[in-house]
Amino acid sequence: MKFVHAIGKKNDSLSAAVRVVSAVLFLTLLFLGCAATFLIPKEKFSEDENKYLASFPAFSVSSIRDKTFMSGFEEYAADHFPFRSSWIGLQTRLQLLLGQKEINGVYILKDRLLERVDPPAGSNVANSVLAMSEFAQRFDGATYLMLVPTAAEIYHGMLPTGAPTLSQRTTIDEVYKKAQNVTTVDVYASLSAYSDQYLYYRSDHHWTSRGAYLGYGALSSKMGFTPVALDRFNVEHASHNFRGSLYSKVIYKGVEADTIDLYSYPAGAEVTSVSVYNGQTWEVRDSLYYREFLEKKDQYSVFLGQNQPIVTIETNSSSGNSLIIFKDSYANSLAPFLALHYSKITLVDLRYLKTSFEKIVPLEEYTQALFCYNVKTFVDEDNVQKVNLGTGS
Repeated sequence: MKFVHAIGKKNDSLSAAVRVVSAVLFLTLLFLGCAATFLIPKEKFSEDENKYLASFPAFSVSSIRDKTFMSGFEEYAADHFPFRSSWIGLQTRLQLLLGQKEINGVYILKDRLLERVDPPAGSNVANSVLAMSEFAQRFDGATYLMLVPTAAEIYHGMLPTGAPTLSQRTTIDEVYKKAQNVTTVDVYASLSAYSDQYLYYRSDHHWTSRGAYLGYGALSSKMGFTPVALDRFNVEHASHNFRGSLYSKVIYKGVEADTIDLYSYPAGAEVTSVSVYNGQTWEVRDSLYYREFLEKKDQYSVFLGQNQPIVTIETNSSSGNSLIIFKDSYANSLAPFLALHYSKITLVDLRYLKTSFEKIVPLEEYTQALFCYNVKTFVDEDNVQKVNLGTGS
């Protein structure tokens, strides 16, 4: 019995030693991680996550009292934790091993990532529809609306069984029925008919250039121009290593990287200038494509650069037609196709404007107007309602 008792005491001592070593190791790693968070050089932008990282919060008595300092500090520490991207990727792998299919709002499938789209909250959609109808009533030209379904709708058969997601077909139909003074454009049918093709990026929430071409074709039948046949375009495979916004949310490389295609039609109208307003100043360029982004993480920004409040494209087209587009970033890859048919196109991203766009862009200069949004942006955000800002509507 004394021998057994001695063995038991030895095992207890060993277990206690293991616990102590584990605790010391954990605390050491925690200390080193925290120290590194503050000592290593800080980046302002994360290429992997495609976002600006939090800055150190301002310290004051009031920020301590209202707890904004601590919340800001927590965000700063999380954003700048060493090897953050690797940790996110590891966490994704562990969650997949546990059987999770949706992580951070992204469904991780065998061949692609799909973004979850939730039902709209409150009266946001109704207010946006009303704003567009009021705009169309005061605009002298014709107004069009094209809501683009996201990949989660066109590829809904790939979603896990029982996965919650908005019926975008129903949402589009309801919005189109309520919109007044507006000509609606059905791109859903075209995208569904060609769903076996590469219409949406595998790792990003945007449609591809092929998808945007279908949007261009759908618009042509309503807006009065003849689209260029697909086989008449030159297609440049500008990148084969694009990993987009959905990848940035989960840091998951189990899905093949994407290809970015640039379409050109030499016989069409030529772009003579691209004027970009960043909210304060104008910059003039001579191309729709910002090729420098092909060397960066955010490769989709090859189309007109990163989102800006206002971009005006001028061409040598003799059509005399001009178009103003209220849009999200889906319209960026659509613009090169539309530029073949208009003398001037102005894209207005109301998300980045705090004042009326009409203080910068004279509305009377345009013969047509288009609202072009993907369904998720349209139901989640209220920026469309800024279209009448400053008009008294």
